[in-house]
Amino acid sequence: MPRGFDTCLAEGVALFNAGSFYEAHEVWEEAWLRERGPRRLLLQGLILVAAGWLKRDAGNARGAWTLFSRALERLESLPPACEGVDVAGLRPRVARWREGDDSIRPQLACLAAHQEGDR
Repeated sequence: MPRGFDTCLAEGVALFNAGSFYEAHEVWEEAWLRERGPRRLLLQGLILVAAGWLKRDAGNARGAWTLFSRALERLESLPPACEGVDVAGLRPRVARWREGDDSIRPQLACLAAHQEGDR
């Protein structure tokens, strides 16, 4: 039985924050296959961010730049808070990662609770 969106999102965030980018990508993709609308764009953005970090860690700066750019395209149209993810805080970090800045291990910020208007 497929896991739900919230479960996959939370598990992927935990994996990403632990530096397990490939595993986070796989968990998010599980939910992405079934979603539409803003949820799908959010998951696409997160998947591309994780893939960008995989390329960056492998020393492929050009590949990382491309994936981070594609992630920003997906995240651009989302509200500042989407499904509990701080998208407004994530976008500038992805832009810095794209340029090779901010060498501190990445972390995704999730809001404490979903707000009515963040869907």
